[in-house]
Amino acid sequence: MKTRIITVVVINISLLSLLLSGCSNNVSPAGQTSQVERGDLDIVVSSDGSLTMPNEFDLRFGTTGQVDEILVEEGETIKQGALLAMLDNTAQKNAIKTALFSIQTAKNNISFGCGIDHLPYNYPDLSVPRLLNEAQRDIDEAVKYFKQGNYKDAGYKLIMTYFDIEVCEDLIKFRPNAAVLAGAKSNSTYYPDVTAGDSVPQSAYNDMVTDSLQEYRMELLDIAQQMKIGDYARITPQFDKVQQEMITVSQLAESTVYLKGSQMFEYPDTSTSADFLQSSMRLLQELEEYIAQGDAMPVEAAKMLYIAKLNLLVGRDILENQTSIFASGGSINWKTLQQYNLSLQSAEIALYEAKQDMMKTVIIAPSDGTVVSVDLKKDYVLSAQDYSSRTAVKLVDTKSLKFTGLVDEIDILEVERGQKAGITVDAVPDRVFTGAVTFISPYGTEENNVVKFAVTIELDPTDVELTGGLSATADINVYSAKNALLVPVSVITTTPSGPIVAVINEATGQPEPRKVTLGKQNFQFAEVLSGLEEGEKVQMINQEGTLNAPTTQQRSGSPGAMRILR
Repeated sequence: MKTRIITVVVINISLLSLLLSGCSNNVSPAGQTSQVERGDLDIVVSSDGSLTMPNEFDLRFGTTGQVDEILVEEGETIKQGALLAMLDNTAQKNAIKTALFSIQTAKNNISFGCGIDHLPYNYPDLSVPRLLNEAQRDIDEAVKYFKQGNYKDAGYKLIMTYFDIEVCEDLIKFRPNAAVLAGAKSNSTYYPDVTAGDSVPQSAYNDMVTDSLQEYRMELLDIAQQMKIGDYARITPQFDKVQQEMITVSQLAESTVYLKGSQMFEYPDTSTSADFLQSSMRLLQELEEYIAQGDAMPVEAAKMLYIAKLNLLVGRDILENQTSIFASGGSINWKTLQQYNLSLQSAEIALYEAKQDMMKTVIIAPSDGTVVSVDLKKDYVLSAQDYSSRTAVKLVDTKSLKFTGLVDEIDILEVERGQKAGITVDAVPDRVFTGAVTFISPYGTEENNVVKFAVTIELDPTDVELTGGLSATADINVYSAKNALLVPVSVITTTPSGPIVAVINEATGQPEPRKVTLGKQNFQFAEVLSGLEEGEKVQMINQEGTLNAPTTQQRSGSPGAMRILR
């Protein structure tokens, strides 16, 4: 009698390995087969948190004063760079006039010292031309920022231009009579009226010029109003128009300065000297870096030091020679010129500071957004005690949203800046919003004996009106493989020698254990690096950890079993 031999292959695995292989949500019944296929593998790290609006602005005035205008209302949607509110700026305008007078005084002092003053006809009256130069620079910068899409700074420079022109109007309207201030009697033998017989009296001409300046200011204000609603298509040609009109405005305003000296000094000979000084400073910096290298040669260091010293001597000689001053025919010494330069530069700094103080009387929208509250009213007086803490307008950018949440310490090292994420909001369950990781906290916080790290995700623009504070969950995509060879995790068994998979033998139709090399995996699929081929069928090991192998009969004897221990 022939003995038939029955061979049963049994794979024993530990309880831990069995639990690991059974963590899939889609656990298949024992004996059910799956096919190895290609697909996309995405691994995500989840984070619970909420939505925030990072661009919330409590806008305040930067100085004391009486509220002149509030130009927005609650619930109004405005655009970046819009003019929102204004204080009375009388004191700030006077400060600008004072600074301009100081500049003029400094220039007058040097012109008198050089013997070129001829009062009263060419008394230097340069405040208006000086401020118009500021206005030209401000409007040019406003146009530049606007074309760059920087509407906040464009609006800032636009309003600064508005104030430049407003002060020019006051300077022309209320200009003092220089000759009278100097003691000359009007239309006398020594001071004849040089404007007698003109077709248009000077006062009437000045009024015409100030009317033109006022019209120009209204054009600037109209652009500011259009920026409030974001009508950029209309604003673009208007900006080009006012930039060109500035040339005409400057010419008109300067034509009112009819008592003006022909020769004025401004920083005599300092520019060339400053170039040599800066060159010396650069050489000294290079010398310091060269010596710090450790292998510096004394000869080379001495050469660099000599050149720096030579540049300083040349710059000093240029100032001491005073070539341009003496060429004017006047007599002035170094001490006087130095004092002139210091006085003029101090006056220029005062003008810059006065213009900055003027801008503290307005509120410019730093971002697009919605006005959620207006906390000041017209004519309210801000004091030194409350102006810095009293909010005038609260603005929220509802289009700028961020997700803030926590990630477990086990997963945090997988998260990187720039990774994409899908965000689901409890209040909008049928939508998945997208974004990217922008911040990962370097410090963890312990919560219920678990350390977690804060992450921030900036949401992409969306057409859904979301608000801050909504609960949300983010799935951060920490790994993605396209067209990868995938196998269900439910068919994988972990052993001390590595993972194995039961592969169906096409010839016998029976499962056979095979060692595989795996890459990344999620709760459903694992990436196969080697050991399996596309199209092969795999089977899950039963809960006892055994595979029923093909059975063959021995010709004699009783059934036997062979157990392979791993």
